[in-house]
Amino acid sequence: MSTPLSTAPRPRERWLLASAVFLPFLLFFLLKVGGFMSYVKLGAAGLAALGVVATLLVKPRWGLWLVVIWVYGGFSFYVNAGGAITMLVFAGVLIDLLRGSRNRLVDVPFWLSAGTFLLICVTTMLWAKSWQFALYEIGMYLKMLLLVYLIVQLVRTPQQLRMLMYAVFAGALACVIAGVLNLVLGIQTVGENYVHTSEYMMRFVATHENPNRLAAILCSSIPLGVFAVKQSRGWVKPFVILALFIVIAALFAANSRSSVFPLGIITIAILAREVRSRRSYLLIAAVAAVALFVAPSVWYERVIGLNAAFETTTLDWSVYMRLMALHTAWSLFLHHPFTGIGIGNFIVTAGYAMPIHIVVHNSYLEILVGTGVFGLLCFLVIMVSGLRHLVAGVREQWRSAPDWMRTACFYCLLSGISVWISAGFATIFQRQLFWVPIAFGLVIGNLLQEDRARSTTPS
Repeated sequence: MSTPLSTAPRPRERWLLASAVFLPFLLFFLLKVGGFMSYVKLGAAGLAALGVVATLLVKPRWGLWLVVIWVYGGFSFYVNAGGAITMLVFAGVLIDLLRGSRNRLVDVPFWLSAGTFLLICVTTMLWAKSWQFALYEIGMYLKMLLLVYLIVQLVRTPQQLRMLMYAVFAGALACVIAGVLNLVLGIQTVGENYVHTSEYMMRFVATHENPNRLAAILCSSIPLGVFAVKQSRGWVKPFVILALFIVIAALFAANSRSSVFPLGIITIAILAREVRSRRSYLLIAAVAAVALFVAPSVWYERVIGLNAAFETTTLDWSVYMRLMALHTAWSLFLHHPFTGIGIGNFIVTAGYAMPIHIVVHNSYLEILVGTGVFGLLCFLVIMVSGLRHLVAGVREQWRSAPDWMRTACFYCLLSGISVWISAGFATIFQRQLFWVPIAFGLVIGNLLQEDRARSTTPS
């Protein structure tokens, strides 16, 4: 009969087990008594930062999703880390290029118009009243070009395009949630959400600079949210629908009159496309009905107040100042139709006619008065270089791409139209919001070429 093997630990093993249990406590006690805990925390933070940097360098696409969510979520309100993350993503892309990855941003009209516009902007510094303002605008423009390049370089498949659309919508939703939490936790006070117009009214700003910027972001994300609803399945769909309701409610809470026009066009376009599906039609109609029902009365008053823009005088200070800015900008353009007054220089040049320093509140007129006719033409070509691919994607019969690709192109197009309409009421041409739809179009252009190449290649 065999003797059973003993499972009791040996003396050496007992000492090792005891050391594994008690040494961490002893180390913590010595560090605490010796006053070295701050160095331990600093070292742990450094290791965590190195881990994040290494991850973003190896997986730059993850960093791109983070940048998009960071921008649309307005998280620079807490930590201004968007630029650092972007540079890490750029470094990861450079590593991929050195390892043999091909350059994907090869759209000739985009590069020609973007380069010419940059040359015109630099030239306007020679006669600008403030070269510092012009240099700042040029720097912002270069940042936008970098963002477009990163998106086009990293978004290479329809699935990644869909992920980018989800990231934009997630960022918009995140800024609403963060704004509510700021108010609940006291990080922002309710007084910080008041804007003086003809009377004091509360306007939701969330984590962004002003309610009009927030409204443009939320409005551009609504088509992408509708696409997410169409793509979601099972238990996820109710949560996506709820997220869409939250974004729409926050849009009305911003009390931005400029959102009326893009929101109206988006609603009409979506209804016209989805009317063939009774369930989708009922869903969209329900969302629109609830949104109009919960809209505060002051929103309707502000919308009706837009008729002041067509009158010679008005008591609405906001409308009056914007009309003055538009008239002053047009007058300056007529005096400098070809050279412009210098990119970004309206705010310092128009002081002779404006009681306060403000921008034109129209991106296209801002560029026209700053860079002249040729500058605006180049800028419009940049927009068209992305828009033409969006339209082509909607009209294309995708053969090897997923069935939802045409739908994705349609909602990307709607998002771009929303942004570019909003740009007629705000100076946002140097913001990421304006350039992401252009990047959408350039990505779709690459996917179109690859889809056609695969369909013509014999199997």
